[in-house]
Amino acid sequence: MRLDRFLSLAGLGSRREVLSLIRSGKVKVNGKIVTSPEYKINPLSDEIYYEESLIEPKNFFYYKLYKPKGIITSTKDKERTVLDLLPTDLPGFKKIFPAGRLDKDAEGLILLTNDGELAHRLTHPRWKIPKVYEVKIDKPLKEEDKIELEKGVDLKEGRTLPCEIASLDATKTYLQITV
Repeated sequence: MRLDRFLSLAGLGSRREVLSLIRSGKVKVNGKIVTSPEYKINPLSDEIYYEESLIEPKNFFYYKLYKPKGIITSTKDKERTVLDLLPTDLPGFKKIFPAGRLDKDAEGLILLTNDGELAHRLTHPRWKIPKVYEVKIDKPLKEEDKIELEKGVDLKEGRTLPCEIASLDATKTYLQITV
């Protein structure tokens, strides 16, 4: 693993911020000052110090949770949140957050983690990770409506991304939408 990535994952700052820490000569690997951010380390066997403090590899936590309707996908709110569904003695409980969100009236699988890099890669549109939703509607989806929805829809917040819609039953009221 690159030294700059290790230090960033350990919480010393963003990749850009740790570059200056490394180049300043304040980082040692196995007792030697290292000024190259690209320097390869083994986080399990190398000793990495910043200003004489040993930097330990960060423990990441990953939990999957089925969020029921009526629960807020947040860590703090006046209403019940996904964290209220978990035991407070769960390892990493105070550091985890939802990677993405589901609306209060939606239910489904969400990921809770303290791994900011993974959460960013899963949720930022740049990485183009598809999100799959199952939706029940009150009347059959017409083909012309399906075509328009798949192109994207104008909302007051902006245009939605294009999607793919597949019927999951013969009535065309149970749909799978991939964004």
